[in-house]
Amino acid sequence: MIETAHWKLDIEVKPADWRFPAGVTWLAGWLWSPQDRLATDLRCWIDGRCFLANWGLPKPGLDEVYLKHPGPPYLGFTLLLEPHAGATLLRLEVRDQTNQWMEIFRTAITVAADAPGCPPPKPLPDLLPLLLNPLLRLHSQHPAVPLATLADQVVSGAVAEPRNALPSPPFFGALEAPRDLGWVRYGRLSITGWLAHRQHRVTRLTAIVDPLQEGALLYGLPRTDVTGEFADLPGRETSAFVGHVDLPADSPVPALLKIFAHLDNGEKHLVFAQRFTPRVIAGAEAPLPVRSMRTFVRAAWALRQSAQRHGLPLGAWGALRQPLRTAWAAYAAEAPAPAGHVSLATETGGTTDPARSLRVLVVTHNLNFEGAPWFIFELARHLASQPGTTVRVLAPQDGPMRRVFTDSGMAVDIIEVGPAMRSKTPEEFNASLAPATAAIHWAETDLVIANTMVSFWAIHAARQAGKPSLLYVHESSPVRRFFEMDYAPGLFPVIEDAFRLATRVVFTADSSRRVFQHLGDRGNFCLLPSWVDAGRIDAFAAAHQAADLRRKHGLDPAAVLVVNIGSVCERKGQHVFIRAVELLKTELGVLYPGQKIQFVMVGARPGLFLEILQEEITRLGLEGLAIFAPETGEIFDYYQLADIFVCTSFEESFPRVLLESAVFRRLIVSTNVNGIAEMIGPDEAWLIPPGDRYRLAEALKLALAAYFAGDRTRPEKARATVLRKYHEARSLPRHAGLARAAAQNRL
Repeated sequence: MIETAHWKLDIEVKPADWRFPAGVTWLAGWLWSPQDRLATDLRCWIDGRCFLANWGLPKPGLDEVYLKHPGPPYLGFTLLLEPHAGATLLRLEVRDQTNQWMEIFRTAITVAADAPGCPPPKPLPDLLPLLLNPLLRLHSQHPAVPLATLADQVVSGAVAEPRNALPSPPFFGALEAPRDLGWVRYGRLSITGWLAHRQHRVTRLTAIVDPLQEGALLYGLPRTDVTGEFADLPGRETSAFVGHVDLPADSPVPALLKIFAHLDNGEKHLVFAQRFTPRVIAGAEAPLPVRSMRTFVRAAWALRQSAQRHGLPLGAWGALRQPLRTAWAAYAAEAPAPAGHVSLATETGGTTDPARSLRVLVVTHNLNFEGAPWFIFELARHLASQPGTTVRVLAPQDGPMRRVFTDSGMAVDIIEVGPAMRSKTPEEFNASLAPATAAIHWAETDLVIANTMVSFWAIHAARQAGKPSLLYVHESSPVRRFFEMDYAPGLFPVIEDAFRLATRVVFTADSSRRVFQHLGDRGNFCLLPSWVDAGRIDAFAAAHQAADLRRKHGLDPAAVLVVNIGSVCERKGQHVFIRAVELLKTELGVLYPGQKIQFVMVGARPGLFLEILQEEITRLGLEGLAIFAPETGEIFDYYQLADIFVCTSFEESFPRVLLESAVFRRLIVSTNVNGIAEMIGPDEAWLIPPGDRYRLAEALKLALAAYFAGDRTRPEKARATVLRKYHEARSLPRHAGLARAAAQNRL
């Protein structure tokens, strides 16, 4: 056994006297820290070559001895090495939760003379475009860490040699995602593939990236294409798996995914180990620094110096010219513009004629019970209440909100724009959009209001018809990242053009406006406050008792209810909420003996994500503690029956649920993302980073303590702030004034 100041290491499988034969050699063993350091990666250097380990593997018996439980985290590791002829030094390094690599072992080695030679290293010109943005994101996350240190971290990850593991007989299967790239949505890695065993039944699959959290995949799904040489494989018809695992924010690159198969005989086997580079397609991502040529040059120079330290071919300066251009284009496309680059437009440019009729066409991306459709409904209802104003509604997707609009006297039509959305080029888009929108009554339209960035097509249609338009943007992700998985890249410039073509682009949160600032060079962006209908909320609260509403929805009138309101989807973070409940499960029984506390998630909709969450609740033993309620148009019921309101979103522009819960005087726990910081402060709610179940659990404990102590300080402050800044009597007239000015060409 090898012991350092912080680690205990045992290499159980190794070549005798560290003499490596030609070809592949295995190292295997275990690693543990008596100082409670957590291994987050493991690698081996042979001279200047880096080999990545498959670490965090179960070691039955040892896990229980050292961890006092069977894990995770797990102590075991394997290393598949192929040293080159002439290599003389082997070093093992471990990375801990502080993101620091430290050497824990080194030894002289000899390698057989007939071993292959050292493979040529990757040249800097090939690596530079791939590494510059990751380095700049790291620098934004860790500004106190020297740029050279961060550059070494990025370069060493790029040159490391992963040793992925695939199923070996009697297991058969394929991991289809992730491969070299892993798609990450709201802190979760997407996983798909298939697996079967020749003799035994696979009872479940578990997966892990976070060393502390092993999650279950949905296994046993239908699979019809496992044929050919596998035609006689038992269980092939139901061998598919799909699911997600949490990806820690500071995961090393490339990160390591491990998938374990549990068999009907009680055995557990590692079946897949896959190194991948995370690709965030939705949700929080470390920001790039403000666009600056000086910042770019410093980062590029740091990468060059690091490449030199790693012995990589630098190439002639001429060979770097095109890689630098490519790297700059990628950086400039996503980096925020310098402050003050774009100025906001005025709300109105002149006096409007209040007697002039106004015919508004409202286009919304769907008619579901979601925040954005409710937002545009309230604006449409306000406009329709003005003398001489009529409102029609158009949507490409039907849903329960249709009745809400029609009950308020607004006509609703469904339009088919699918062919335009499936276009590959701007030319295809324009050719498909014209016939799709030809039936719109343009002669009866004075103004088009497009709700959400997804309704960008309506701005183009309005432009073709010669009509003014307003684009209300509720998203907080750049165009290319938001639409990457849905639309062809050739459509991205069309979406960006909608920001320039709209008469006004309206944001309710300045944080969202800054995401799109580089598209505001026409000076047509404006920032208007959102609103809350305080009178309606107060009337509802006075007319409805919480206990009655709990009985109506099948909830315990005597329980303390912690309510998370929002469509059940990855962006809303209910998976983090469930993990926080797991952390609190035992402790709350000790803190509040005999008190029933339940955690309610409102907004459940059928689908794979809901199935995964329900399976997770069952597996973690949270039945009856964490429960779902369906999507509903009676959302005020849940504000009124709640004791504590929770928002776990990874991304929100300006969520109405926060405004409404504040006016309902609820204790609030919320992620501190995008426009939420503009809405309420830390003395009005418990604010936490997105995706952090530990911080969420702690905030929930504090909110529960305030509830049981009768401390109403935060909710009263939150209500006062929201009413002062966002009362509908002040906000809605400003939006209506902007609409009338746009329609009358007064901007």
